Amino acid sequence: MRAMARGESELMLGGLVEMDESYVGGRGTGPRGRGSKGKTPVAVVAGHSGSGGLSIAHMQVVENVSGRELGQVTLGAVKPGSTVMTDGLAPYRKLSSLGYTHEPRIVKNLGKAHELLPHVHLVISNFKRWVLDVFHGVSSKHLQSYLDEFCYRLNRRYARTDLFRRILNRCARFTEPVTYAELTAA
Repeated sequence: MRAMARGESELMLGGLVEMDESYVGGRGTGPRGRGSKGKTPVAVVAGHSGSGGLSIAHMQVVENVSGRELGQVTLGAVKPGSTVMTDGLAPYRKLSSLGYTHEPRIVKNLGKAHELLPHVHLVISNFKRWVLDVFHGVSSKHLQSYLDEFCYRLNRRYARTDLFRRILNRCARFTEPVTYAELTAA
């Protein structure tokens, strides 16, 4: 899983990009999305391909949904000068000052949010389905590792036959050996 982690400036998104946040994990009742208790906030960035489909995506656990946190995620995943479409959440307003063209999309009906930012919502829903189907849930402690694996596989979906060899290559060339104690550390 460490080998699947995105390196600095690796696979930077550019052009037209969608960005939103999601909340992952936790059980319980109450509000969904923003304001939910016991869930981990995740920033999600999804690029548009030349044909209008999904190109690549990046997901990152954030401490909170503030302008500073979301700005850091954007700087680390999106090339400056790109156009970033978001919902109308106030923290995204900072994106213009960071060198991006910010296009907020205001949604009047929360049930239709997936229509305004379809690619990012597709990535979010596919990640949640993948976690439930394969792992039956994940802890917030290891959530970033699962996000990295999901994005690694998603971003290389057109080269699946070569995926195993690519991961072995990354393990041998770019990652330090990992001890069992490091894998199981609290």
